[in-house]
Amino acid sequence: MNQAALIQLGVSLVAVLFVAWLVKRIGLGADPRIQDAGHAIRLAEEAEAGFGGTEVARDRAGFAAIVRNAEGRMLLVRAHGNHFAARPVDAATVGRLDKDFLTLTTPEKTFGSVTLQLGKEAGMWASRMRDLDCG
Repeated sequence: MNQAALIQLGVSLVAVLFVAWLVKRIGLGADPRIQDAGHAIRLAEEAEAGFGGTEVARDRAGFAAIVRNAEGRMLLVRAHGNHFAARPVDAATVGRLDKDFLTLTTPEKTFGSVTLQLGKEAGMWASRMRDLDCG
């Protein structure tokens, strides 16, 4: 290799390392997860000030959670890119129970469907969805 090629290789290597550092620094490529019930409640509160979550059904993988407040209102919180997004769970939300899984589909197409693995609690949360449809 001649000297110009070595300089070009060195500059390219430095540029790649700088871009890798920058990506890590601004958090791109992160894998956001809801850590626990407290984290889910904080995310719901960030989405809707004064929500006051009291109960949480967190997906086993931590990608989504349903947060319920003392009034019985619910928010669906899910990972969305590097951040989290929340939408109300109401009569317009379609819920489908399949054993230990509850799939929620909001009327907002860009939010998409969310499947939560809730284990034995899936049936209880699905029944709460039926209560929303009736009331």
